[in-house]
Amino acid sequence: MNIHKQDERDAVFLKLFLKGKAGQVSDEEVHYFRDHPDQIDEVSAPVKVHLIFLWAGGLLGVAFVALSKWFKFSQVTRFLSEGSGEFVIDIVFEIGVALIGAAVTAYILGILLNQQQEKAAKWRTEIRRRIHEIEG
Repeated sequence: MNIHKQDERDAVFLKLFLKGKAGQVSDEEVHYFRDHPDQIDEVSAPVKVHLIFLWAGGLLGVAFVALSKWFKFSQVTRFLSEGSGEFVIDIVFEIGVALIGAAVTAYILGILLNQQQEKAAKWRTEIRRRIHEIEG
């Protein structure tokens, strides 16, 4: 699939993803899917949308880790007891690490899910083609 077609597909799928009411079909969607009926079964959120959220989560995690290091070395937590200050620093650090880990895990699972969806779409296309051949 060339870049222009991929961008067009992503734009249509993004609009579907952000649509307020399910079941509402626009003229643009009808025209697009009339030309690409094989993609009707593939309607789901495009990978690019997921990547935006994953990057945001990962960067937020990095920010939390950096914030924990800043807390540790800037003496911002000096008004707390030593134990409480370490506790706050550790919690902020662990939240950051958890966000980074979740983003990486979700990204990898997204890749695997995408591959599975592509295989399933190819299978559906092939089974429809074969059934159409048999029916004449």
